[in-house]
Amino acid sequence: MSKKYFQIGFGLIPLFFFFLVLLAVPLPVLAETVKIHLVAIEKEVKVADDQTYAAWTFNGTIPGPVLRVKEGDTVEFTLENKGTMPHSMDFHAAQTAPDRNYVVVAPGKSLTYTWKAQYPGVFYYHCGAPPMVQHIANGMYGALIVEPKNPLPKAREYVLVQGELYASSTDVAAMMAKTPKNLMFNGAVNKHVAEPLQARPGELVRIHVVNAGPGLFSAFHVIGGIFDKVYESGNPANVLRGIQTWTIPPGGGATFDITFPEAGTYPFVTHSIPDALHGGLGLIRVSEEVKP
Repeated sequence: MSKKYFQIGFGLIPLFFFFLVLLAVPLPVLAETVKIHLVAIEKEVKVADDQTYAAWTFNGTIPGPVLRVKEGDTVEFTLENKGTMPHSMDFHAAQTAPDRNYVVVAPGKSLTYTWKAQYPGVFYYHCGAPPMVQHIANGMYGALIVEPKNPLPKAREYVLVQGELYASSTDVAAMMAKTPKNLMFNGAVNKHVAEPLQARPGELVRIHVVNAGPGLFSAFHVIGGIFDKVYESGNPANVLRGIQTWTIPPGGGATFDITFPEAGTYPFVTHSIPDALHGGLGLIRVSEEVKP
């Protein structure tokens, strides 16, 4: 080989390694404008095998739909009120004047406003119309995930929203006293006992948890497991390692990374035991039979 070609080839080596590094780094997510349209409506919903509830909802479900945007996105949000009473929307992921945008929307009316998702994480959204405790306790809440510009490692993902179930949608005294009849994950008592989350041994599992309250704290714990990482508010900048139990206040959220070395059934609970025994629990089924 001539000296000339040797020098050219040698000069390409740094460029080759540059492209290897570039391929190994996840590409950042590009920002865009995302339109979100939610409908406020009062509706009878199933909250247990033998029970329905006169709920107040976003899009007819407790909790409302899981919303996803990307860090840097502009959100164009519309709340349409098809209910019989005033409702509103408060996004914990937003930085915006509440006296302008978190205002009540009368029945038959709608409101549109925009905001920018500046921080990544898992956030709470809820109705803020008075009395707020009643609107939240009756089901007007949900989770919004703001995906970070530099994505987290790939994982099997789940979203859990903890909420409280009261004996009646009109029992404001019990709501103020923080004495629910039951606790729920994802809108039904013992829902994920009947419908366990699924995972494979050794697989990275990511669980986004929001505590809707309105009054009780969540002490999130997986029996038989330790969280590899906990991201406070779901923000990758707020990472802790090797955590057994993590407290999530009403209106807060966190993201949990966990792996299960062995096959088996792993309960997840709020480790306030009376709350767990009143419905604040579910199961994770870990098996080689689970599809990748």
